[in-house]
Amino acid sequence: MIDFLLEIGFEEFPPALLKRTAEDLSAKVEKLLVDERIFYRSIRAIYTSRRFGSLVLGLTRKQKPQIIEIQGPPKKLAFDSEDKPTKMLQGFMKANNLKLSQIFTKKIKKGEYTCGKKEIAGANTDDILCKEIPEIIRGLEFPKTMVWTKGGIRFPRPVRWIVALLDRRPLRFTFAGIKADRYSSPNQHFSFKPIRLEKPREYLILLRHGGVIADPNERRRIILKRIKQAAEKIGGKPLYTEEMIEEINSTIEYPEVVTGEFENQYLDLPEEVLMAVLKVQGDLIWVKGSNKFICIFNGKKKAVQNVRKGYARGMAAKLYDAYFYYKNDLKQGLQNMLAQTKKMMWLEDLGSLYDKATRINRLVEMFKTVPELDIDVLKRSAMLCKADLLSQMVREKDFTFLQGIMGGHYAEACGEDKQVAAAIKEHYLPKFVGDTMPKTKEGSVLSVVDKIDNVIGAFLSGNRPSGSYDPFGVRRNGYAVVSVIDACSMNISLFEIIDNLLKLYNKDFDKNIISEFFIERFTRYLQDKKFRYDEINAVLAMWKGDVTDARIRCEALKKLRGKPDFTKLVIGQKRVRNILKDIKKIGVVNEELLKEDAEKKLYKKGLETKSKIKELFQKRDYFKILNLLLAMRIDIDKFFDDVMVMCDDKILRNNRLALVNYINSLFSQYADLSQIVIEGENQQE
Repeated sequence: MIDFLLEIGFEEFPPALLKRTAEDLSAKVEKLLVDERIFYRSIRAIYTSRRFGSLVLGLTRKQKPQIIEIQGPPKKLAFDSEDKPTKMLQGFMKANNLKLSQIFTKKIKKGEYTCGKKEIAGANTDDILCKEIPEIIRGLEFPKTMVWTKGGIRFPRPVRWIVALLDRRPLRFTFAGIKADRYSSPNQHFSFKPIRLEKPREYLILLRHGGVIADPNERRRIILKRIKQAAEKIGGKPLYTEEMIEEINSTIEYPEVVTGEFENQYLDLPEEVLMAVLKVQGDLIWVKGSNKFICIFNGKKKAVQNVRKGYARGMAAKLYDAYFYYKNDLKQGLQNMLAQTKKMMWLEDLGSLYDKATRINRLVEMFKTVPELDIDVLKRSAMLCKADLLSQMVREKDFTFLQGIMGGHYAEACGEDKQVAAAIKEHYLPKFVGDTMPKTKEGSVLSVVDKIDNVIGAFLSGNRPSGSYDPFGVRRNGYAVVSVIDACSMNISLFEIIDNLLKLYNKDFDKNIISEFFIERFTRYLQDKKFRYDEINAVLAMWKGDVTDARIRCEALKKLRGKPDFTKLVIGQKRVRNILKDIKKIGVVNEELLKEDAEKKLYKKGLETKSKIKELFQKRDYFKILNLLLAMRIDIDKFFDDVMVMCDDKILRNNRLALVNYINSLFSQYADLSQIVIEGENQQE
């Protein structure tokens, strides 16, 4: 067994891309090993701010041999009457270097054929890696790249060294003008002398001596441990997010800790502002309840004093600015900011920010039936929700992401209801898939209406998403809308909201375009909930815009699918669809014209089912509804077995078509079950 180390070294890499790229590289290396039948024991992704790669332990020196089957001539042409090989078979054996002992017969669709079984020796692991690794590196994808060599290689940062060590021997390939070798680079705060690596297993230890903890998991544990120890000495709770820790982990090679402090007056700032300043200054961590901060830096302990002074000086200036903005905003007041929104354009030809707030204020009336919702709080929140965009704090580029949050603080400072402040704070949530959801009903409704308004505004202004083009984050807003509506179980039609909002704009626009966009976003949401595409298609074929209702229908459908009776019922629905698809005009059932027992029983069963499911639809008990519909299968099958629908008698035919349509309408109230895909449906239909 041998080991393999791949390390690509470069200038400081963008932290946001580092972890994803390192894991992508390791996944591609792992796939290569699997595809090429090279056994390995373990693989791990390694990365710091100046390198990423893969460490693979326990590789075989060669591919696993491959046994392949080669199809030969038909058996009847391969052997003569004495069961001896014919010239045809002999030619096949010679061409493929096979012996008679390796020949066997096999039945396939065409008949009985001869086959040869042959073992292909595995290629050397080093030959495979030397050929494929450069292609893997070249195939890595990045949102932004640069060119720094004549060869035109694109990468986020210039590549400075490559380590590709298999056992004790470097692989010989070139990428971006750099020849792969055995020399890595230490932490530049420790040394500039290259680190010579003799074998991959020494990598982590030797780099540690050079001031580099290359294992991101170990480095992360050290970072968290040192934060905890520093906070315990101060006697407070450190405030940080997973995002901050990951960013620190992606910018540090050898974590050391230093603590510092700022003036007590800055504790008057909201927590979010303090944390924002600390983040802007380098992911510094505030110790809550104190004027202390913790800094994880990349260097030696002897640099502690200089690091502390540098960060304290930079932070003092930024805190002063934030404090100045905050105090001025409090003096100005949210009501004055609201007045200024009348002069601030939202989108060209679509009015000001004040117009947007007024529109939201009018539209939230639609939600007054939502249980436990304070409509007065909601309407007040709607009018004030965009006012903080005119505050000095939010207009400062480093604090723009505090929009909504600052509005909530300013609202509370101005004496507004705490519920109003909370709704304003929450209405930008969620900002991305997986983000925190609004906690209050008022914040949730405000979030939904604001985001629908953003979507419609983008469409009306000609900024609808297309391919990778989505400058207004329209897709993200659309996904957030259905997420929040479903999370809060709001019993309201998305299509009605769109209709009413378009009326407020008083613009001539095809609402179906926007409805189709939300159907696509809702489809993606349901796919993320692990529903199958055909279940989604079946439910959305009859969708009237109620998000939660559709999701519950999908759940019931998923729960019942797979049962033999359900499969047969779906086949029956497909048959009904085929019967009705070319019929343009269908009347109502005339009970007196029902002649056969099967059609009488089916009609009676239909009437019984209709009366039972009516109440269940109001309760949204869709599993019971599906079971009641499923109970009709025997009568439906009997009808199709015993009754000729397309008979010669036109009156009877039309009445039977009306009966088929009536039964189909019961199912259509729930979903279009003909959309469900089942194995072998073509044969069964």
